[in-house]
Amino acid sequence: MLRDYQQDVYDKTRDAFRQGFKRPLVVLPCGGGKSYLFAEMAKNTSGEVLILTHRRELLSQHNELLDGLGINARVSMVLTEANRLGQHQRPALIITDEAHLSRSNSWMKVLDYYDTYTVGFTATPCRLDGKPLGDMYDTLIEGVSVRWLIDNQRLAPFEYYAPMSIDTDNVKRVAGDYVVSDLERIMNERAIYSDAIRSYQRLADGEKTIAYCVSVKHADQLAQQFRDAGYSAASINAGTANREEIMNDFRSGKITVLCNVGIISEGISINDVTCCLLLRPTESVALGIQQMMRCMRYAPGKVAKILDCAGNHTRIGLPDEEREWSLTASVKKPEPMTADGNHTIRVCQSCFKTFKTAPVCPYCGAVYALTPREIKAHEAIELQRITAEETVKIENEKKRLRMEVGRCRTLADLWAVARARKYSPGWVYKMAQAKGIRR
Repeated sequence: MLRDYQQDVYDKTRDAFRQGFKRPLVVLPCGGGKSYLFAEMAKNTSGEVLILTHRRELLSQHNELLDGLGINARVSMVLTEANRLGQHQRPALIITDEAHLSRSNSWMKVLDYYDTYTVGFTATPCRLDGKPLGDMYDTLIEGVSVRWLIDNQRLAPFEYYAPMSIDTDNVKRVAGDYVVSDLERIMNERAIYSDAIRSYQRLADGEKTIAYCVSVKHADQLAQQFRDAGYSAASINAGTANREEIMNDFRSGKITVLCNVGIISEGISINDVTCCLLLRPTESVALGIQQMMRCMRYAPGKVAKILDCAGNHTRIGLPDEEREWSLTASVKKPEPMTADGNHTIRVCQSCFKTFKTAPVCPYCGAVYALTPREIKAHEAIELQRITAEETVKIENEKKRLRMEVGRCRTLADLWAVARARKYSPGWVYKMAQAKGIRR
């Protein structure tokens, strides 16, 4: 049975089909129960239902859920389906899981071939480069927000820490995000590993953690660093031969820290993960949010910890940021500075917790000094204020002078103004002619 907020999305989706839409895109935050929602859609659909996904782990997860609910639907890897078109009957409904990825060629090949009713599900309705999905989906159906889910005990509350600062100013960008080879060079520095381990020990020691890494080399080396520090850790990527075994060991608790590359960014549900370690700098809102929220599955008394060692909060914002999603416009990234020249998001240098700017740290009460960037911004704002005031004074003075000339009715009046302002006789004769004043 669906929860009330899930039922609301279900009803809106059904109404969209009745209104003539063929490809609605459903937006619900990570951990909002999208799989239960599309399971209900599959149960109530007459005819074949095809659920497309892109990871083996998600394939197993969805099949397990559907089998447990007694729902008959075909779950398929999108690459498998793209290579076997025509081997199954045309589905009455296609469900695209993690729909922000579905604009790629393999997904489009399947959708265009079947050309049937389709519902996309995602927490982040934009491509990884931030571009909209309106060329694929025809209406947007938004559910409740991250903040609503937290306040109503559907997601775990979180503490966001930013214990490190990574300089990405000189890192190249392609297709809206950083070049991996450049990131690998930065993140593989020994000091970065040491800082990441120390941050984990200080802020989340021993907690079940997913670490997001830049590359296979980075993940392998980080896992070794954790093992050297006495923690059970493993690395995993798309080419890992024993992926299923590693995932099972992580679920069971044999592995405490899982260092991954591109495997656990979307959809994977491991409820007892309490910490995410972000070591992959990104400018992609979709990728950043998907990674931040993997530890926010609800459990009574749980407080998720997000250790942002990559500075992603400066580019993406916090997980509960209010966002305006659109099918026609690229996603807007949060402004780094407020209108009064303060950082929009601030990191407390005493407790390392991250929060929307406030007079003091709302967690520990520490008073902070303004950063050089804020000082510069405040100076610029003050200069603009002074300049604006001076401009108004100048305009008012010009207006006063014009009005004074406007009140002149005789040549004597013009000569009085000229003497006061030290104007030449030529100005008097010119103004007299313009105003029609005769001798």
